[in-house]
Amino acid sequence: MNEENYIAFEDYLNNEMQPEAKIDFENKLQSDNDFKQNFEVYKETTSFLETKFDPATFDFKQNLKSISQNSFSENNEVIANEKTIKVIAFKPWQYAVAACVTLFIGSLFFMQNSNPNYTDFNQHEEAYLTERGATSKNLKEAQDAFNAKKYEVALPLFESVLKVDSRPEVQYFYGICLLESNKINQANVIFQKLKFGKSIYRNKAIWNLALAQLKQKNYKVCKEILLSIPKDYEEYDKVEKLLKKLN
Repeated sequence: MNEENYIAFEDYLNNEMQPEAKIDFENKLQSDNDFKQNFEVYKETTSFLETKFDPATFDFKQNLKSISQNSFSENNEVIANEKTIKVIAFKPWQYAVAACVTLFIGSLFFMQNSNPNYTDFNQHEEAYLTERGATSKNLKEAQDAFNAKKYEVALPLFESVLKVDSRPEVQYFYGICLLESNKINQANVIFQKLKFGKSIYRNKAIWNLALAQLKQKNYKVCKEILLSIPKDYEEYDKVEKLLKKLN
């Protein structure tokens, strides 16, 4: 992540962007998951610092501003407490590295005291689907792509299979592909249908409805869904672990 992005994050949060730049920024948030994740970490970290260490946050943000606005030489001097102090020269990129390290440390500290992350709980079981009839080739390819975590590759394959084979297990793994591909509304439709069915995937579907809310950081709704899962669910230990982190 380069320093320009951090400056952009700060300008956006302070509503200091020009309209066209703001539109470009928001489009990138929608299309670039890594950029969005870095932005969320930055936003949460600075928010935490503002709450806990307000003066430190001011200094932290000023350092970020200085990355793009200042250059230094070995003969630079600063006046502090009426004394002249020699400053060792740093190039702007070195300040960028320092800022990134500061952000990383702050992020780790924040994450230790924050709500759980989706990626801590999205360890999905592997798909073992029975091949049948004309769909066997697509079904096998969908299964293999899913197990390789190539969810976007698996999506059209599952969609082709579902035209002739709508078994709950096929719907279930298709729903996970949708969730992992950030097609959350579509995933919710699949899981809701399974939730009200009578298959063995009913409670698994409810668990994934909770994960969908966790992925969107809707922690309250996530907790409400988790509390609706019966304790005889075969993987209830995961439910308890997530509930503990949400409390």
